Amino acid sequence: MPERFVRAPGAWTLLVFLHPQCPCSRATLAELAKLLDREGERLATRVFVWAPRQAPPGFERSELWTRAGALPGVEVVADVDGAVARELGARTSGQVVLFSPDGVERFSGGITPARGHEGDSTGADAIRGLLRAQASRSFTAPVFGCALQTPPSSPRELP
Repeated sequence: MPERFVRAPGAWTLLVFLHPQCPCSRATLAELAKLLDREGERLATRVFVWAPRQAPPGFERSELWTRAGALPGVEVVADVDGAVARELGARTSGQVVLFSPDGVERFSGGITPARGHEGDSTGADAIRGLLRAQASRSFTAPVFGCALQTPPSSPRELP
């Protein structure tokens, strides 16, 4: 787990990555609210909102920022140029990464059943199962949402 993420003692760390303009991510926040309602006391939750440097000031402070900030116990931060998302391999809005209290990544993926849809999903079920059983196995699930990075405008910009 990157050093910049301070974990609460004995708590799981849940990181959520959002594109501020992604309409599909409303469903992710709705599912996150359900998860926090049942398991929130066991989670240190941070929502990272993609904030490209070249965007107008306040670009990241969208409706999604406001909704995420209204969830109990959630810290919302700007992810400038997607640095944290890139470090953790998050490429899609709605991606969630769960670390166990000992700092081991146990889940990476989405918590919705389809693009822009709320409801039961493999990802949310996996997270609930991990929190309750503290299984040693790691899980993944598909993520449905907008890309967190803008594609290069010309081949010269490719690494």
